[in-house]
Amino acid sequence: MYSIKAITSLTGLTAETLRAWERRYDCITPQRNENGRRSYSQQDLEKLKLLVNLTKNGHAISKIAGLNCDQLRHFQHQSPEQADNKQTALFNQIIDALQHYRIERCEQLLKRALLAYEPLDYARDILLPALQKIGLLWHEEKINIAQEHMFSNCVKRIVLTMVNNLHQPSKHNPSMLFATPSGEPHEFGILLGCLIAATQQYTCYYVGADLPGLDIIDASRHLRPNLVVIGLVKSPPDPQTAIQLEQLIEYANTSKTPIWLAGQGAEYWFEQQTSNSAYCEYISDIDHFQAKAQQQPFFKR
Repeated sequence: MYSIKAITSLTGLTAETLRAWERRYDCITPQRNENGRRSYSQQDLEKLKLLVNLTKNGHAISKIAGLNCDQLRHFQHQSPEQADNKQTALFNQIIDALQHYRIERCEQLLKRALLAYEPLDYARDILLPALQKIGLLWHEEKINIAQEHMFSNCVKRIVLTMVNNLHQPSKHNPSMLFATPSGEPHEFGILLGCLIAATQQYTCYYVGADLPGLDIIDASRHLRPNLVVIGLVKSPPDPQTAIQLEQLIEYANTSKTPIWLAGQGAEYWFEQQTSNSAYCEYISDIDHFQAKAQQQPFFKR
């Protein structure tokens, strides 16, 4: 076993970077002795060396942290440009199919890509960029609103199918409730969060988008999830949304039910707050969500 001092010396990582990788990306899980000090295995050292080499060569840590050593060795033979080229080719095929209203072809391409990815990577590297590209094309008037809606519904069908296939609800598992408040019709953030939670064996309550805050609270009181996840895209949030957020935070404080706020609107809202609630936390992105979900004290590994 290796101490943190030995690991930093052998890998070239700083202690701060090592802890950040552990905390945010859950790339390794060091053991702790009776004094609480970290110790690392030979496999941990091997993986960290691979991660360091790959990040030096341009690979994003967020995209490779969840891979095992064999998968990381495979990545050593593939440049970031090669991976990006494959992704670009896929998106170009999707766009071409969508512009000709071939939605079945879009779905076929997305499902084929799914075979090559773990759920988190698929959500982060395929679905989110694809949705962003299609949204940009609509703003540039290169596709119309009907085509944009067709693609969004296609992605939603795929994600819900994945959630249903992965989801194994049980009263013995920790649970999450997913929703967005009134004025927030965008649901893909919470959909993808639901997908990631399902892969980690959480019982998922997908309440939906654009709901009154009091209805979200009522659902939480009855379902009693361990966590409530709220998506906020609009930045700044609408005034009515801000009022509902205050209601949700008050509920979190009185019921001691943690609430996670995610999205650009959540980032803006947190920046405006002069005091923080112990039961409300900002989630910056899907990798942060995945890492936090794994770190919860009620999560059974």
